[in-house]
Amino acid sequence: MNYRFAYPTGDTAALTVAQTEALAGVATRWNLTQTVEVQPMFGGDGAVIVNVGSMWLVVETDGYTHS
Repeated sequence: MNYRFAYPTGDTAALTVAQTEALAGVATRWNLTQTVEVQPMFGGDGAVIVNVGSMWLVVETDGYTHS
């Protein structure tokens, strides 16, 4: 499935290739909608956070994902 990763404003998120791939895996695993809302992580040097329902996950610029 093709996902769209967007900020709460509706703008498409500026992500690295590794982040996009990692977020697609997260979206598939957690059955997220086609448009996935991400938020920039304050002080995260480009990392974004995504709510998967029961927790927030951080996706670093290298694709490393953690809670």
